[in-house]
Amino acid sequence: MIYSLSGKIIVKKSNLIVIETAGIGFKVAVSQRTGRSLPKVGSRAKLFCAVSVNRDGIEICGFSDEKELEIFELLNGINGVGPKSALGILGNFRIEKFIAAVNQNRVDLLAKSWGVGRKRAERIVLELKDKIKGKFNEETLPLMEADTEIESALKNLGYKRPEIKEAIKNIPPKLKKTEERLKTALRFLIRK
Repeated sequence: MIYSLSGKIIVKKSNLIVIETAGIGFKVAVSQRTGRSLPKVGSRAKLFCAVSVNRDGIEICGFSDEKELEIFELLNGINGVGPKSALGILGNFRIEKFIAAVNQNRVDLLAKSWGVGRKRAERIVLELKDKIKGKFNEETLPLMEADTEIESALKNLGYKRPEIKEAIKNIPPKLKKTEERLKTALRFLIRK
């Protein structure tokens, strides 16, 4: 139906943008990750799109790249994972981390990281494992495990989940050691 939209951003919120093209403003639901990557209001942007039809009407979901769109479509095809849940999952972490967790049957990491619950995480792994096999970087999984340890340590220090998630997102992927990653997250939280 609609594969991509290009135009001027006229409204930008954390999970929603309105992009105007040919005089028509399209309301597009986006993941937090895509929302952060888009330029400011008044700038031009291009989004890859999926159209979702439900009882409330038609919804357009937009993504900054085709890989994110592909994973969204796979997630959205799973029974019990609708467009909003799929956008939530994609908005929290990098696509590579998600793919690595699925390929390695790491239900525990999915359930902890995305807050989807153990049963839904098991369903996601079961249904997607064969569809995304081999599409990940081997280094991603140890980083995910390190980030789970960091999250636990920061919770013990009294930080709240949303600020912990934001701090972890801001750790450069080139930092591999858990200790370095924890120090960087703490620096981020202290500066806030």
